Amino acid sequence: MNKSELDISKFRTCIDSLKTCSSDYKSFTDEHIKDYIEDACVKRFEYTVETAWKIMKKYLKLEYGKSDKELTMNNIFRLMEGYGFIQSWETWRNYYDRRNDTSHEYNQDKAKEILNNIDDLVKDCEYLYTNLAKALGE
Repeated sequence: MNKSELDISKFRTCIDSLKTCSSDYKSFTDEHIKDYIEDACVKRFEYTVETAWKIMKKYLKLEYGKSDKELTMNNIFRLMEGYGFIQSWETWRNYYDRRNDTSHEYNQDKAKEILNNIDDLVKDCEYLYTNLAKALGE
């Protein structure tokens, strides 16, 4: 695969942005401001998950010749776990489900769940990013 065919720099930006937002959320004590930051964290969670699975899908197509028909959401995550790029396809499926929950129906309880999962998502994204960077020779 030509590494120029898959640019993971946008993914790095997503991870860093989510980490910053999460850090700000944890450090603010003013509840009014914290509410705004919470909304931003949820949006960045959604955007990071979306970017991650799209990169996974593109990588599987470019590196392994997988077709769109083969690449259902569960298969994307299963294959990436099988190739050692992620640690748990079920965890990634959960992130994707949480992303869908909030992007289609904003709900405070569901948003709070996401806030509790941000640190885990960041850790899993860092793992994915590191493995992709190695595979791409970066």
